[in-house]
Amino acid sequence: MKSHYELLSVAPDAPDDEIKKAFRREIARYHPDKVQHLGKEFQDMAAGVAADLTEAYRILMDPGLRAKYNDDLLGARGASAPPHSPRPPAPQEPPPPPAPAASSTFSGSPGPQAPPRASSDAGVGFVKKASLSRVKDAIADVMGAEAVPMPGFDLTATSTPKRGLFKKAGDAVRLLVKFVPLVDGAAVADAWPNVMKSRSGDTVVCLLLVGPGLAPSKDLAAAINEQRRKSRNAGPVLVPVDVRDWEALFPPDTPATVRALIQRLKEEKR
Repeated sequence: MKSHYELLSVAPDAPDDEIKKAFRREIARYHPDKVQHLGKEFQDMAAGVAADLTEAYRILMDPGLRAKYNDDLLGARGASAPPHSPRPPAPQEPPPPPAPAASSTFSGSPGPQAPPRASSDAGVGFVKKASLSRVKDAIADVMGAEAVPMPGFDLTATSTPKRGLFKKAGDAVRLLVKFVPLVDGAAVADAWPNVMKSRSGDTVVCLLLVGPGLAPSKDLAAAINEQRRKSRNAGPVLVPVDVRDWEALFPPDTPATVRALIQRLKEEKR
């Protein structure tokens, strides 16, 4: 079981202002407005995580309760207790939890914000499961294909456009989907080699790199350009997607099918 410090991703000697910031950051991920589209199972799970975060904040912001918690933690783990301030004569009322920060709207181009830190394993796990389930349904609706997992990726599907009466058929699109805790340069570098191995003929390969947060767009562009340089300007169409609001950064050569897929996900959210 995670300690209160681990739930908030702070050090045992973190000051009050750092604990307050950490609480705002983590609790915002589990606000009811953020999970109302994920189904009752995931809403209940999010409510449980939010309750644990609130309790951790309540304990750690009260000097007396925090000192007692540290003593109990020492007894449970048989290790040195985290540093804490001396126990006061009487417990003080903790300040009320701060309101969650409003989520960002990228409108296709995220600003230079600091990327969010990873949440708890349980939190990331249920977000991943819910997000991939929605992507799989959208692929079936938009591409008319069944998405299946493959080594290195969470989902993959291939569309075969039909020839119209007065126009030729478009290019086939091989879609790869990979969920990561944060879509950043490291995630791009990690996924790129496996994408290169999956290329086949004239099929357009598009990678959706999805996660609950994006690094700044300039950093992502630099990471993608670096991978293209290493692969001699070859490589996939890589589309970063924030699963919190399904905003995406579309390269100019993004296939229409993939744009329609993201639009379908955004419309379902509303």
